[in-house]
Amino acid sequence: MHSPPLPVQEMPGQTGLVSPPARRHPLGLPAGSIRALLAFMVFGIIWTLLLLPEREDKDILIPQYLYYLMFLILGHYFAARSHTPVLAGVRQYHPLYLPRGSLRLIMILGFVAAIAWGFYHNPLFFDRLKSVQLSDQPYLPLVLLGAFFLGIVVARMADRVLTGPEGLSPWFQDILAWVALIAILSLGIEVIVRLVINPSLSKSLDLPYWEGYLAAVVGFYFGLKS
Repeated sequence: MHSPPLPVQEMPGQTGLVSPPARRHPLGLPAGSIRALLAFMVFGIIWTLLLLPEREDKDILIPQYLYYLMFLILGHYFAARSHTPVLAGVRQYHPLYLPRGSLRLIMILGFVAAIAWGFYHNPLFFDRLKSVQLSDQPYLPLVLLGAFFLGIVVARMADRVLTGPEGLSPWFQDILAWVALIAILSLGIEVIVRLVINPSLSKSLDLPYWEGYLAAVVGFYFGLKS
């Protein structure tokens, strides 16, 4: 979550006005870059699972938590507006240094391309859109929503308590960077499991607690930045 812009202040002994300090963003990337990376990793897993070749010995289904994260991310990007403060004299880049609006365009084109390619090569492609039964992991919606709203609460408290004349406390910004790194590394492991290990096995690995953890850590980060 981004804090509202601080009022322009006049420093003691100076006659000019000084702009408020810019907030450091995780891993030194432009604002929104980590969320964009997480979104593309989640969507990339879904797109690849949809396009994997059919196998007679097992069904390839989309894990339930990926659907939940997909809807959360789509809602974040298509329903929310950016509240990043515009600082005079400070050049600001769009997420991942991409042109404005390109993230949403890539998301839409990716889903359209994956579904169109799947239906073209497999008349029964609709079956690939199925996922594990909700009854197998009934706690997932609560885990995801709980982590998301916890992130919102933590971000609001930090903006009220940890934001001073020099901006948000550096140690808290370091924590945000660590959360971002953990989320990226965790999804990186999931990419290896889903797209490298599981396709080579006769029976896919069943990792419900790992999926719950992934839903929580990604949901928590998006809550922090909502």
